[in-house]
Amino acid sequence: MNQHRQLQKAKLVDYQKKREEHRVKALGLCRMILPLIDPDLQEVEDMDIPGAAGAMDELMMRQGELLMLSSKIQRLEEALYS
Repeated sequence: MNQHRQLQKAKLVDYQKKREEHRVKALGLCRMILPLIDPDLQEVEDMDIPGAAGAMDELMMRQGELLMLSSKIQRLEEALYS
């Protein structure tokens, strides 16, 4: 296998690991946000809206990273396996 292909495979593995890390953190944020804004658990005026908003901001950044990494993974997989 040539060196370029080995580098591509190493980059692919790196992107896949990063994507999984971001996915796990995003899922954790989702689980944290839900009880903060669940009207079945508390009245709206008692909700931690600022806390939920801060977590949503981070969740949006994680989702952006996930989308970018997924795109890079797809391009590398196409280059390697097509």
